[in-house]
Amino acid sequence: MKSKLFFVVTAAALACGATYAQTKVVVDPGKKYQLFEGWGTSLCWWAELAGGWDKANYTKLLGAVADPDTGLGYNIFRYNIGGGDQPGHNHLTKGDGGAAVPGYKPTEKGDYDWTADPNQRNIAFALAKMAKDPIFEAFSNSPPWWMTNSGCVSGGVNGADNLKSDYFDDFADYLSEVAKHFKEEWGITFRTIEPFNEPSAGWWKANGDQEGCGFKNKQSEMIVELGKALKAKGLFPATSVSAADESNIGDALARFNSYSAEARSYMFQVNTHSYSGYDSRAKLYNAAFAADKRVWQSESGPLHRSGSLDITLWMADVILHDLRDMHASAWVDWQLSDPAENWRTIIADHKKQTFSYAPRFYMHAAFSRAIRPGSRFIDSDNSNTLAAIREDSSLVLVVLNTGSSDAKYTFDLSKFTTIGKKAKVHRFTLPAALKADSDIDVTNNAITVTAGAQSIVTMVIENATGGVCEASSIIPYAKIHDGGWNETTEVKVNPGDSLVIGPHPYDGGRWTWKGPNDFYYLGREVRFKNMQWQSSGIYTGTYVNPYGCESTVDIKVIVDDPEHPYVEPEKPDSGKVSISPRVAQGAGKISVTRSGGDLLVNAGNAARNVAQSGKSSLPGNAPLQLTIHDLQGVLLMRRSIDGSAVVPVAHLAKTPYVVRIKSAGKTVYQKKFK
Repeated sequence: MKSKLFFVVTAAALACGATYAQTKVVVDPGKKYQLFEGWGTSLCWWAELAGGWDKANYTKLLGAVADPDTGLGYNIFRYNIGGGDQPGHNHLTKGDGGAAVPGYKPTEKGDYDWTADPNQRNIAFALAKMAKDPIFEAFSNSPPWWMTNSGCVSGGVNGADNLKSDYFDDFADYLSEVAKHFKEEWGITFRTIEPFNEPSAGWWKANGDQEGCGFKNKQSEMIVELGKALKAKGLFPATSVSAADESNIGDALARFNSYSAEARSYMFQVNTHSYSGYDSRAKLYNAAFAADKRVWQSESGPLHRSGSLDITLWMADVILHDLRDMHASAWVDWQLSDPAENWRTIIADHKKQTFSYAPRFYMHAAFSRAIRPGSRFIDSDNSNTLAAIREDSSLVLVVLNTGSSDAKYTFDLSKFTTIGKKAKVHRFTLPAALKADSDIDVTNNAITVTAGAQSIVTMVIENATGGVCEASSIIPYAKIHDGGWNETTEVKVNPGDSLVIGPHPYDGGRWTWKGPNDFYYLGREVRFKNMQWQSSGIYTGTYVNPYGCESTVDIKVIVDDPEHPYVEPEKPDSGKVSISPRVAQGAGKISVTRSGGDLLVNAGNAARNVAQSGKSSLPGNAPLQLTIHDLQGVLLMRRSIDGSAVVPVAHLAKTPYVVRIKSAGKTVYQKKFK
């Protein structure tokens, strides 16, 4: 674990008499990005110490953490489920001793000890009451010592993977059992559980000063085991799995891309630390967005800081780009009260039970007091800026100036339908000041602000509404077998053929597909093998571009089977029906009787009667649609009939089925045959 990053949203001092270029920034509310869930912090290791303070004293400290007006306004808290080291091991000294987090199952054969870890729980319970709509995540740094290869919770020999190969299910049981107890006995539901912490870093070695566990291999297997355990205990999906809290964003991307479909089915969230790998920010977001997963920046700090920029502004730059480029839905600090000066936001004296604010407190507050949970980030076309719309329809604009001279920005707000007349302004300046400044007028749908050297400016403008969402154009492509791609929305194949549907846009968004027989697929390319007539129908692809705008395309697929001729389906064609005990006898007289291996259908003038009822534009001689489903609703046959028909069903002699006839989209006959 290292330190964490937070949204920067405040203000720079105006410079007098300086000359500098003016930069135009277009803000586009039609281009929407991530919905922001909030700011947060890990509880280890500071909570292991602060939770031992007198209640009145730690309540004051938590006010500075959770209060959105005078404090940081944090609402996300990561509880560390300790592994608990082997008796006699006394080397977990990091964080002034806070790294020695107790586990809830100290021995393999013994019972759970639910009195363990009282200090961290004191803080968690208090925050659950103080924070508005808190989100809790549980995370593990190491399994209990008795599940490890080294017999030590700080890591394996030479940094090797440290969970015993036959203890994956035991570790999953441990984490899920703690989550179950928290929910049922203490009233805290962990929305996610993260089983890893920097698992590929290679630096978790036995006899180290903090808990850690190498997990370079078999992450998918661990995620699946944890997901199954949560499901078996009735916790999933309210509690799902997050992964993998890699130290490097590029490693987080590589691991996520390697996960099996089963592992991803238990994951609703991708976690990454942002200590390094910054060139992978956008790539990680694109991969997660395509898979319909949110991204959390779950831990950060100046682990790999370079250059001479002031540490507070350096962290502000990390925060801004985690939100802007990686589109993180949450920004979570490591431990906000770290003993190290460059890592901490709050300075805590655990002996005197008092605290004061480090410079980073004011920088973080500049962000977190303005950009609140529920805000939606929108596009601003300058890399030193952020823009977000809050739930109260206020527009938040942030400018970060890390340079040595003042910078002037004009924000073009003409894409809004309505916008307020003034901006409330706050400015953060070094070494540690966050102050309100005079309002700035909005003139001709624009606002101009000067950001002083090495400062942050935050502006809040009320009544920001409007924005046009521009959907992307779709180019439909399909190919049969290994042939070439054809641009088409209608494909005819023979029974047994393979088919690939692969439209463009190629990347940068999310594709989902729906089709016959409850078909659903998440992804761009849809691959079919050995196609049969039941797969005929309309496949609807929905593309959500990076701005949240939807486009759709319908691909008609016809499996050319003479025994089962294609019938134009109603849209959407689910291929399934809900079997009702009632029989619908609609317009006209319809009879269906069974004679030997055939169904004798006499529809008479049913189609014409329905068509002429004024409820449909169906021509009077339009055919009826007959479908046969099994009792689970699976499509067995589809026919187009006109008047009378003989339908062979000898192959269904031993199968109960339901016959349904529709005209103009209305069910006019339904009956179950045994």
